[in-house]
Amino acid sequence: MKGTKILVIIVAVAFLALIGQMFLPASVLADDRHRDNDFHAKKAKHSLFCDCSTPPDTHLVCGTTRADKAYTLNVSATASGADGGFNLFFRDGDVMPFSVPNGSTYSTSHALGGVEDVDTPTVMIVPTGGVHSMMASVLAEEGKAFCTNCTGGVAGATGTAGPGDSPRCNFP
Repeated sequence: MKGTKILVIIVAVAFLALIGQMFLPASVLADDRHRDNDFHAKKAKHSLFCDCSTPPDTHLVCGTTRADKAYTLNVSATASGADGGFNLFFRDGDVMPFSVPNGSTYSTSHALGGVEDVDTPTVMIVPTGGVHSMMASVLAEEGKAFCTNCTGGVAGATGTAGPGDSPRCNFP
């Protein structure tokens, strides 16, 4: 009789362990997904640029709220009607130009950040020539990421905010 009780207890524990294995991972996974969504809501942002919008976009300003931390910037640009490109402006006035042949899309990724008043907390992206649409995204190591469409003006390495734009559009 005592052996039967032990066997029943062992079977019951094994059954509960099996049920736990079947259902526990789903709830843990759901919690991880929720945490991941919260993480990405703060750490990752993107912006779509189109000079066909009203008012037309003139530039993008992307970066992070933490001037001392790294981030990854991804930019894709499409040229249509003519060759074009885009310029990536840094806060110290340096510029990296990228060419985009007519009828094609060019994508690039850069590890940025950590050099205050150069690539942090922001960079400005300005299309040239036949580039009429772009997408930019930021993945921040720490702090909040942002990528902002701007409708003001651009003069060299300086961007201005248009009516209703974020103050971040005033670059540098």
